Formats: sequence, structure tokens, C-alpha cells
Amino acid sequence: MLQLVDAAMTLALLAAADASAMDTDATYGRIDGDSALAVSVGAAIDVRGVRGALDVRYRYIQSAGLFLTYEEGFGAGAEPMRLGVCGLELRPLFLLRFLQGQELGIPRLDLLIDSIAVELGPFVAQPTGGNFGDVIGLSLGLGAELPLLPRAKGPFIAVRAALRWSREALSAADTTSVDVRAFVVTVAFGWQGIFGSGVVDLR
Repeated sequence: MLQLVDAAMTLALLAAADASAMDTDATYGRIDGDSALAVSVGAAIDVRGVRGALDVRYRYIQSAGLFLTYEEGFGAGAEPMRLGVCGLELRPLFLLRFLQGQELGIPRLDLLIDSIAVELGPFVAQPTGGNFGDVIGLSLGLGAELPLLPRAKGPFIAVRAALRWSREALSAADTTSVDVRAFVVTVAFGWQGIFGSGVVDLR
């Protein structure tokens, strides 16, 4: 009888150890696939109004990827009325921290830190009374995503900030005389899915 109790206790301890190991898995599902697709909707806010924002991002190994953002003013007086941005996103912290064993073991906090991203790309915009594409320029942004679940796959809240310069501002000798710069903050709710694209396994 005592042997059965000892065996049961041993099995329980092993199961608990396995569960603990799973809980401290510092990948949090990020390497379940080599690629990720994140879609979010929210609001882009600057001093000239609020626009609705739709954002789609592809990420490779949660480290680098492409993004496409569309902002629509819906005739509410925002300036510009609508805008589109595409470009590159770089998340330098994930592989750096993970490969060096620097994850904290707190899923949401680790995922938040590793999600800090720099993004860069061109934009096209439609000013009030103009056509889409009348204003073009460059956008430089910084963002992060807070997961609502303790894993990479699933819903998240994103906060992004971007500085945008039009072509005129980039080429002007005195940028203070050109009113074509903007600072935009976007708050959005989204979902990230992770999948295998077969890019690594070329068999």
C-alpha cells in the first residue's frame, strides 16, 4: 500500500514538474511557427483630429516583417482625411533576450518587452479638398503590443507612435516654415496568429 502511495506521489511530482516547465517556456508559443500575421483596428490620434485605423502585419520569427496601415477620417474633419502607410517593422529584443536567457518568466511582461518595435516606411495621404496621393512622405514609428493572454497567439492591445514628414518637409531648407509634420498616436485592438510558412524548412 505504501509503495502505491509513493508511486502516486512520484507521478504527481513529475506531472507538476512538467507543468512548471511548460509554464516557464520562454517562447510562449512564438516559435510554434516561423511566421505570424497580426490584424488590428483602432484610432489614430493627432492634434488635427482622429481617424479610424486598420493595420495588417506579417512577422518572421517575431523579429522582422512588413506592415500596411490605412487610416480613414470618415468626414469628421481630421487632417489629412485619409492616409496609407507601408513599410518595415523590426523587433530587435525577442531573439536577443531569448537566446541569452534573459526572459523574466512573466509571460505578458516578456511578450510586451519583446514586442517593442521600430517601423519605417513611406506614406501617401489625402488632404482636405485634395486627392489621395497629393501628400507623400516618410513615417518613423515606435510601438508595442500587450497580449491579453499569457501567450503570443491571441488578442492584444497595441499602442504606436509615429513621426511623419511630408516630401516638402524633408526637402525644405527651413522645416519650421513648412507645416507638413505630424506626431500620431494609435491605440488599437488586434489578434495575432502564428503559422508555419515553410521558409526555414526548404525540403
